[in-house]
Amino acid sequence: MQSFTINKSIGLSGIGLHSGVNSNIILKPAKINSGIYFNRTDKDKIIPAQWNNVISTKFSTNIGKDDVEVKTVEHILSALAGLHINNCEISIDNIEVPILDGSSKIFVEEIQKVGVLEQSNKQNILEILKPIKFKCDYGYAELLPNENNQEGLNINLESFFEGKYEDQNIKVTNLNGNYVDSISKARTFGFFHEIEYLKSQNLIKGGSLDNAIVIKDCKPINKEGLRYENELMRHKVLDVVGDLYLSGYPIVGTYKGFKTGHFITNNLLKELFKSEDNYLIHKIH
Repeated sequence: MQSFTINKSIGLSGIGLHSGVNSNIILKPAKINSGIYFNRTDKDKIIPAQWNNVISTKFSTNIGKDDVEVKTVEHILSALAGLHINNCEISIDNIEVPILDGSSKIFVEEIQKVGVLEQSNKQNILEILKPIKFKCDYGYAELLPNENNQEGLNINLESFFEGKYEDQNIKVTNLNGNYVDSISKARTFGFFHEIEYLKSQNLIKGGSLDNAIVIKDCKPINKEGLRYENELMRHKVLDVVGDLYLSGYPIVGTYKGFKTGHFITNNLLKELFKSEDNYLIHKIH
């Protein structure tokens, strides 16, 4: 697979889900081997989108360097991963990536409008060679080598919503080929009875029914309803794709998880990179 960047710069503005601050971002074309990186223009600081720059995973994935932070990076990284873009600068003038509509749909659509630029070199992929697992007291995730009949990234998730919503499972095969239609429109979600707690934790200051699904009595209270029958699970897949892209590569393998989230996926990447025997980085010919 070739390397890709975007054809020309894209500007977007909006409110941050948790901070409530307004941010302006500009996605910019980047040179070969640049990778994905954030440029906090107000702080004159470059922060590569890498797993080892993650500083917090409380209700979002937040990266930082030298006391400069960018919050809620998972949706924009998910869009870039879904479109196979591996070189891109994301300039941002505040602390949090705009939540927009709560999915990666707008990022995807704006990139599709300007188009992607094929670059002269092939991009590396990270192939899972050995099973890797991380578990905590409420859930787990693992990365497994693909079976012979599997290609790309495959994601199998199980949920347990503790009676707050219908428990669901989801299996997405070869996500590298069907991200835009099957995943990108799925919005972030929360439960009505947890809103006051989240606000007490200084979170969701920018949250609204315009950028999140809110579940009450096992149903969404959003007037327009759901975009997919299993939109909550598809959004969890969207988050996993973004969090896994912090590996620095498209992953070829199978991700399985139960009640997984940002904390579990980031710790799974830490386990993965503990030994070079766990993976192989190479080009697909």
